[in-house]
Amino acid sequence: MGFSSKQILRSVTHFWGNKTCKKKLRKNPSSFFSLKQICEKAGIDTKDCSSEVQDKLDVIVSQISRYGDRFTKNCVCVQLYDDTDNIIKKAMSKGALVCVTDHNIDGVPCIIVEDPAVAYADMCSIYRDMADIKSTVVVGSIGKTTTKKMVEAVYSKGFNTLCDAGNDNILDSIGSICQHIPLSSEQFIAELSEDTPGLIEQMSKIIKPEIAIITTIDKSHIEFYGSEENIFNEFRSVTKHMRKDGICITSLDEENAVNLIKDKKVVFVSVKNKDADFTATDISITTEGLSFNVIEKASGKSYPIRLINSFAAHNVTSALLAFAAGVVAGVDYDKIIAGLASYRATGIRQNIYKSGKTVVYADCYNAVAKSVRSAIQASCYIPIKGKRIAVLGDIAEAGDYTESTHMEIVDIVNKSDFDTIITCGPELRKAISTSKTRDNLKVLTFDNQKLMNKAIRKEVKNGDLVLFKSSHSGNLKASISATFPLSYLYQAIKYYTPRIKWHFKVILN
Repeated sequence: MGFSSKQILRSVTHFWGNKTCKKKLRKNPSSFFSLKQICEKAGIDTKDCSSEVQDKLDVIVSQISRYGDRFTKNCVCVQLYDDTDNIIKKAMSKGALVCVTDHNIDGVPCIIVEDPAVAYADMCSIYRDMADIKSTVVVGSIGKTTTKKMVEAVYSKGFNTLCDAGNDNILDSIGSICQHIPLSSEQFIAELSEDTPGLIEQMSKIIKPEIAIITTIDKSHIEFYGSEENIFNEFRSVTKHMRKDGICITSLDEENAVNLIKDKKVVFVSVKNKDADFTATDISITTEGLSFNVIEKASGKSYPIRLINSFAAHNVTSALLAFAAGVVAGVDYDKIIAGLASYRATGIRQNIYKSGKTVVYADCYNAVAKSVRSAIQASCYIPIKGKRIAVLGDIAEAGDYTESTHMEIVDIVNKSDFDTIITCGPELRKAISTSKTRDNLKVLTFDNQKLMNKAIRKEVKNGDLVLFKSSHSGNLKASISATFPLSYLYQAIKYYTPRIKWHFKVILN
């Protein structure tokens, strides 16, 4: 399609921003504050600011913003992370009021703070607190988006639910959403990224969730944290700003998550342990998808669940987490069951569809060894007449575990029913060169993606299944687009249409 969801969000906001803010101000002036009021509420000291800032303290602020083309007249722009001074100057040219930053910028009225990310969260939380809405957040190394969309499917059967159509899971996206919550919304669902240390705590500060769901905790992004314990502490921080009676939901099967939370009530789910609050039994994977029963420990009752066109075993845990969230949030049991039955994967996450007579399994937004194993196993349940082909890219962000992770991936494919493995990237090439693969496994390795795409087109025949699995940085989305252009375009339209509607719903409510 050519445009990311964030580009669409920024373009929509830039086009409609000033008009919308003026309309909202006329309609509901009590929801807007002066610069002085915002700084006071956020605990930002302005007494030592320049006279240029002092002169603007009584001006009504349109919104708190980040990014050059998202700025609107009289907004407060915040310089976050790697934003350059030129972005801030672009904001001022679009009518921004002041900049919140940690250093002076020539020619720009600046409010200097120690940590702009903390200040941004404090300011955005002012607007979130005005909305009469309950919220659920999803955190974890992998499985966040799938779990979040299942929770949305469940909540939507019982509430007017606000949930982004993709994964706008970073600080400025969450802050933007929380400034534009539609008044009719009853439940807000958000996934929180752990890409940057401290990010989860700041996003939790804005949202102040009643429910926090913790999926799988793995070594993803370990190069940013240095140790597993630092990763655990990042996920623990989700509870720092939860409501006093907040509840966490996680899996009793996840060793890293079992003892993670100490300061909140924890509801456990499991596919193995009957001591969990919600346990999956009688799990069955057929050519139609997953089915299982949920046993509720408190009542002893059993509830049948069916996930159509979903073959990955780990989706049972995601569905259990969503089931438990529905119960905690107060959704009727029959509506929870119906909600999970309505769930469908989209985009490049566990999305299974046909391109002519070829089955495409697109699952290349994120990856760790565990998710590769699950995707390989899931692919083997899908009925086909031809070969099973795994197109794999290097797994990024594995840090010191890079070599062992890629060796494990090669071993997973080698022990599977796949006929062919096609790889792109130096780490997988290295792992394959030092591994002994079975004689009937065809291996093709590339360092050039265009050459790999050419090989895929040559290798794939009618009736085959092609799994695309890698980290997002592997850009296998481009390979799907190059090898199956028409079906990819159709899937992209299906994926981006609700995202565009979502952005209009939030920004123009």
